Parts: sequence; C-alpha cells; structure tokens
Amino acid sequence: MTASPVSPPPMPSEAAPEAHLAADVAALRAQFPETRALYREVCALLFFRYGITPTANKLYGLVRKGSMGTPTEVLAQFWQDLRDKMHVTIAHPELPDALKAIAANAVQSIWQAANEAAAGELATLRAETRLQASEAEAQRDLARAAVVVAEQKTAAAQAELDAAGQARAALQGELEAERQAHAAAQARQEEGRRQIEALERQLGEMHTQFSADLERTREQVAVAQERASATERRALREIDQERTLRQKAEQAVAELRAELAAVQARAQDTAVTGAEERARLQAERDTLGRLSAQRGQALEHGEAAQADLRAELEAALRRAERAEVETTAMRRLVSPRRRAPATRTKFRPRPA
Repeated sequence: MTASPVSPPPMPSEAAPEAHLAADVAALRAQFPETRALYREVCALLFFRYGITPTANKLYGLVRKGSMGTPTEVLAQFWQDLRDKMHVTIAHPELPDALKAIAANAVQSIWQAANEAAAGELATLRAETRLQASEAEAQRDLARAAVVVAEQKTAAAQAELDAAGQARAALQGELEAERQAHAAAQARQEEGRRQIEALERQLGEMHTQFSADLERTREQVAVAQERASATERRALREIDQERTLRQKAEQAVAELRAELAAVQARAQDTAVTGAEERARLQAERDTLGRLSAQRGQALEHGEAAQADLRAELEAALRRAERAEVETTAMRRLVSPRRRAPATRTKFRPRPA
C-alpha cells in the first residue's frame, strides 16, 4: 500500500547557520569526490540534519559541480528512494486483503511514529548542537576580542619599539657625528702638532742663525776694537810727534773712544737684545703650542728684530769705518807739516 506523501522533518525555529552548512558540505566534498554521490549526500544532509527541503538550485548552489541536470536527477532519485522506504507491503497468500491493508497501515503508523520520535530526538540534538555552537561562538568572540586586545597591545609595543628604534637611530647618528667631529679634532690636533714641530725647527734654525750672526758680530766688534786700538796708538804717536795738533788729536781720540764705547754698548745691547729675543721666542714657542694661529706673526717679528739688529750692526760698522777714515784724513792733514818716518806703515782700513 502506498504511503502518504513524504514530508521533511520539522524545521527548527532558527534558520541553520550558513557557515555550519558550508562547513558540512566542504567535509562531504572531501569524503565523496564522485559528483552524483556528493549530491546524494548533500540531499540527505539538508533534509535529515537541517530540515531543509532540497531543490535542484539549492543543491547546485552548494556543490557547484557538473551540469544542472545532475542535481535534478539525483534529487528525483532521492525522493524515489525515500518513498520506497516509506511504502510498506504485506505479502502473505493466506491473509485476506482487508487484513493486509490493516497490517500495512499499522506498520506504516509504527514507521511514522518512529520517524517522528527520531525527528524529535534530532531536533533536541540540533538544539543542543546550536547551544554548543552559540557557546563556541561566544568563546570565539571572546577569543577574537582577546586577540584584538593583544593586537592593540602588540601594535602599541611595536610603536614603542619603532620609537625606540628611531631614537636609537638618532643616537647612532649623533654618535657618528661625534665620531666624525672627534676624528676632525684629532686631524686638526695632528696638523697643529706638525705645524708646531715645523715652527720649532724654524725657531731652531733661527737660533742657530742668530748665534752665528752674533758670533760674526762679536768678531767684527773685536776687529773694530783692534782697529780702534791701532788707530789710537797711531794717533798717540802722531800727537807725540806733533804737539801742535795734540788737542785735535785728543779730541779725535776722545770721539773715537766715545764711538767705540757706543759700538761696544750697542754690541752689548745687541747681545742682551738677542738673549731677550731668544727668551721671547722661547715663550712664543710655548704659546704657539696653544695658539698655533699666531705663529706667523711671531716669526715675522723675530725676523724683523733680527733684520733691525743686522741693520744696527752694519750701521755701527759703517760708523767705525767712518771713524777710521776720519782718523786717516786727520793724519793726512798732519802729514804735510811733518812727514812720518819712512819705516812707518800707512794705515789702510780693512773691509768689514
């Protein structure tokens, strides 16, 4: 006997979550790679688990395999199989037809009651599953919130880390600038040290040259003194011989002695000035260790002083020579009145 039309299990009050359905379909896709078997299992999933009446469009929208004819054929076969399971036939030759119909109705009633009981249990399981799913979703939301908080903390920590990295980069830049400045200062210090050494060498050369010039000056003064002594002796002899010219000769000798004293005083002053100049140059050399920028001025000053000393020395020598020339001229003035003895040697000034 044919059963009444098959109706799907009662639908729950809440619609099935699309995410769960998609996850279940994905699991079935992995278990049943064959297209028709996959459509058949999705039909059973929709009808028995989610209480949704499957349609060809729904099946194709979930599976998306094959052509549109495939879900239509699979759906038709699914309904046919379901009707066959619901159809109960009592085939016994000794039973009358009325009893067969009663027995078939009874078996069908039992089947429907069992189906309804199973549907109720299924609904309970679905409710429990949905409750567990809601709790899981709540825990998932809490976990997501915790993840968001953690991400915010991580972002803040990353920002602090970036700021620290920028500060570190800035400090490294400042350190590199300090290193470059230190290297430049060391280079300037090395250059100053080389300049000081060169200046010390120049001062040493100047000291040597000044010592040599001073020694030559002393020799020239000694020669001038010798010449003055010889001139004085000759003048005294001429004064003894020519008493009439004594006053002029004495005056000439006095002037010559004064000039000699002046030359000696200037030579002594030159020596003192040279010693003072050496002391000053030594002080300037020490000062140049701190103020190397003033080295040229001190050097020029020393050279100018030395040039002045040389000029004064040359002037003194010229004055001594002029004194000798004046003495010679005086002697020549005296010679016409009284000629000197033949053995007398004529005085000739030697070149300086």
